[in-house]
Amino acid sequence: MTAESKWLIDPEDILAVRFECGNCRAAVSVPIKAGISTQVNGIAAGSCRFCKTPWEITPNSAEHKALQQFAAGIEEIAATMAGRPLKVRLEVRGEGKL
Repeated sequence: MTAESKWLIDPEDILAVRFECGNCRAAVSVPIKAGISTQVNGIAAGSCRFCKTPWEITPNSAEHKALQQFAAGIEEIAATMAGRPLKVRLEVRGEGKL
């Protein structure tokens, strides 16, 4: 028998969005309360601040707009759902097997 663990995350529990370089693994975490939707533009359309690897996301491209919408959505859902009887949760796969 295989057991699987899953985690449920409330939007208001999301503290930050982490952007990590796939080349050198340097990362920057932007707190949701710091206005992630406004900061995602410069981060996604740029390059790694440490190794200078370009992110290869063109400004105003479909993937750039998707990142903007994702960031704005997290901010909006966390703000509008706080304290409501309906809970919206993200279900993510847990690591390892029980």
